[in-house]
Amino acid sequence: MSIVAMKKLRLIGVRSQQEKILRELMLLGCVQINEPEELPEKLKEKLRRNSTDRLGENRQKQIKLQNALDVLNEYSKEKRGLLSPLPEVELNTLLDEGALPADLEIADQILSLNAKINSLNIEESRMIASREALLPWESLSLPLEKVRTKNCVVSFGVFPLAQNIDEARQEMYLEAKEAELIEVSADKNTRYCMLVAMADRHDKALQALRNHGWSNVNLTEYKGTAKENISAIDLRLKALAQERNDVIAELVSCSSKRFDLQLGVDTLSNIISGEEDAAKLLNTESSFTFSAWVPKPNEAELEQILKKYDCAWETADPVPEEYPNVPVKLKNNSFTSPFNLVTEMYSMPAYNGLDPNPWIAPFFALFFGIMYGDMAYGLILLIAGLLIKYKAKPKGGMKNMSGLLIIGGTSTAIIGFFTGGFFGDLIPQIGKWFGKSWIFPFHMGSITLGSLTIDFPFDLIVGNNPLYLLIFAICLGVIHLAVGVGLGMYLKIKDGEWADALLNDLSWWVMFIGVGLMVLGFGKTVLFIGIAMMVIGVFVTNKGIKRVTGLFGAIYNGATGYLGDFLSYSRLMALMLAGAVIASVFNQLGSLGNTNGMTVIGTLLFIFVFIIGHALNFALNLIGCFVHTLRLQFLEFFGKWYRDGGKKFRPLSVDAKYVNIKED
Repeated sequence: MSIVAMKKLRLIGVRSQQEKILRELMLLGCVQINEPEELPEKLKEKLRRNSTDRLGENRQKQIKLQNALDVLNEYSKEKRGLLSPLPEVELNTLLDEGALPADLEIADQILSLNAKINSLNIEESRMIASREALLPWESLSLPLEKVRTKNCVVSFGVFPLAQNIDEARQEMYLEAKEAELIEVSADKNTRYCMLVAMADRHDKALQALRNHGWSNVNLTEYKGTAKENISAIDLRLKALAQERNDVIAELVSCSSKRFDLQLGVDTLSNIISGEEDAAKLLNTESSFTFSAWVPKPNEAELEQILKKYDCAWETADPVPEEYPNVPVKLKNNSFTSPFNLVTEMYSMPAYNGLDPNPWIAPFFALFFGIMYGDMAYGLILLIAGLLIKYKAKPKGGMKNMSGLLIIGGTSTAIIGFFTGGFFGDLIPQIGKWFGKSWIFPFHMGSITLGSLTIDFPFDLIVGNNPLYLLIFAICLGVIHLAVGVGLGMYLKIKDGEWADALLNDLSWWVMFIGVGLMVLGFGKTVLFIGIAMMVIGVFVTNKGIKRVTGLFGAIYNGATGYLGDFLSYSRLMALMLAGAVIASVFNQLGSLGNTNGMTVIGTLLFIFVFIIGHALNFALNLIGCFVHTLRLQFLEFFGKWYRDGGKKFRPLSVDAKYVNIKED
């Protein structure tokens, strides 16, 4: 399927109607306004960029509301169920700016309370630090501010715990004589000491002590004893805690305004989006103009809106030179839209490419289901996807993810049904507890292919079944790659590259068919035709020496490339077997206690091993199957035809993060 065709829109309108037209285009949701093109010199003086004085102001308002919401969520988490949908509002309510002043007042109140909490926290940290600094001096009865008398000086300081204080004291006596060093306290790293010395001997005493690691401690900022200060600090800390709790309670009481703040954020988001697009307009004193892209299917709707206004407009198809700049919109339906998630993980297709979703969808679902291959696991994914989709009513990427869970879960459950996988071999294992041979699902018949008979459900690990599964996986890979090559040929033929498409791309598949016919005894004619096509293709599409080197390159790259591509699909078999074997191993381990019949202890052991083992197997296989399914799409399939590098179509539209818009 082709990508949605785009038309380039050029419009000139009356300046007084600019805001109304942009609002109508936002509500229509299908016009992407472009950045202004380079103007001729004679127009630069007449046209200027549209003034958006409110843009910065509104961004600041939105930041304020969002910061207030973050603060509110920090102290009072929003009470919403895991699958609770977002609240719904009318479109007019979402776009109404009338409530913004009240919302900003609420935000100012919340941010002011938060600033007060931060201030209290800073003061508390300072009080705690002061208390910690005073604790070593708590036993002193000396007021800390009285460090000097007429004839005496008191100093406080610390020594490393490893320092021999007696040696320091002896040197001090030798130097200062009339001085005393008193150890007040000690902890695991430090000795806290007080020096008392005659005023004229104080400096010599300090110098002697410094030789042994003394460091001064300044406590003169405190008035009274250390114990009195600690008591005062404890009282202040208690008061701070109470004050902070009161402020937090007042802040939490603002939780009733949470929805108003959320709605304000979404309202401003749409206002800002509109102003950002308005900034791309070019104006004169009485008119405005812009260019834009609009999907061709929406052209009639656009006409119905624009004919109400005094404006002139035209649409035109983009020329090939513009293709790199044409935005890309994919054609989606309920089945293919979830695969936007897959496509956007890789890259949007180029405008002259193809919509990959219809081609990804069936193969992605099939490959994921084969690799996961367990009915119970598939039902879990299916139920999870349905709950998210219909209970939570998600938007955007989460909506696409729920769709992938539904599609992947359905495919996994169906394939698990035909391979007899239900939590691995859970049903047969439980049957053994009672001496029964239980099979789930029950025998559904057989398929005979020549001398080969395949029974259903298809037991993955019996006899030659893994080999049959490998052959089936590679055959699926051949089909997948053939579709990819076919799409690549279609694009080349569409661009006029007939020789490259028919001679180079098709030649290898003619050779593959020829090899198959030769093995079946139908001769070598088709094989030789394929070889001839490849040789002719190399000579037609190359020149000079490249015709010779190109032939060797085509043979080598084609042979090794296709061999590697075909073998890549063996991962379908490998992951399917791995999941089934791991599930079976956990079932067998859990059943060890019930080998000779069902027992209470054995059943409890089984339940424990079952929950842990299958939870791990489920999670690991979910990740592995998703990643390897992506790999088969991105590397093997896309490599044959996909043109990437497109820019996603982002129209001016109404959007919301915290609410859902009620649909008319």
